[in-house]
Amino acid sequence: MLNSWILITLSSFVLAVIVLGVMWAVLHFALRDRLCKADAIIVLAGTRGNLKFLQGKIRTAVRLYQEGWAPYIICSGKFSIKVTDVPTVIPLSVLQEAAAVGRIQEKDIPLAATTWDISLGADYMREQAIHMGTPPSSVLTEQDSLHTRENAEYVLALLKGLQMHRIILVTSPFHQLRTYLTFAKVMQPYGIQITNYYAETGEWHPLTWFFSSEHRRLVKSEIERIKRYREKGDLL
Repeated sequence: MLNSWILITLSSFVLAVIVLGVMWAVLHFALRDRLCKADAIIVLAGTRGNLKFLQGKIRTAVRLYQEGWAPYIICSGKFSIKVTDVPTVIPLSVLQEAAAVGRIQEKDIPLAATTWDISLGADYMREQAIHMGTPPSSVLTEQDSLHTRENAEYVLALLKGLQMHRIILVTSPFHQLRTYLTFAKVMQPYGIQITNYYAETGEWHPLTWFFSSEHRRLVKSEIERIKRYREKGDLL
């Protein structure tokens, strides 16, 4: 009887930990605000090695556009992590120049030179959005950013030039929190209103992601990056 009680108690504790973990991640990572009309939908490049993450972001942005939440989609990012063995990588000289002016760290060059695939950047996203039925004139691109801070800075320049003040921010669920904190840090001084809307990736579900070791790894990675970039002053 005692052993059964201990087993039930332990099982209940484990279940509670899982439920709390799911609730915490839903509330703190996969951010979704109440939608309101905006000037543009911002969608970020990035696969983390899984093309479904990128395709999900594009599909979500296109759906929001088709539902009339904004008249433009802005695709941002120079590259995504490769998903094939034959990526079109950023030239080594470009990476070295970026490191020389502090855009990336020198230690990141070896990995970037073999995995940063520019064929999965903003141009690819634009082509996909058009293929999904978005008019070409409604899909803009920012093709130079090398990380989330630059996504925010370069998109801000585009927004200012077009006199846009309200955006819907779309990225992968595990990346939404860090993306928001970065964009808010950059855009808050300019009064840009940000609505969060994490993408439907087809693999991530708010109530079941925790059971995937890959998704737990992604969340752990984001926690570490948030801590590191907050210490650098890059986050709100």
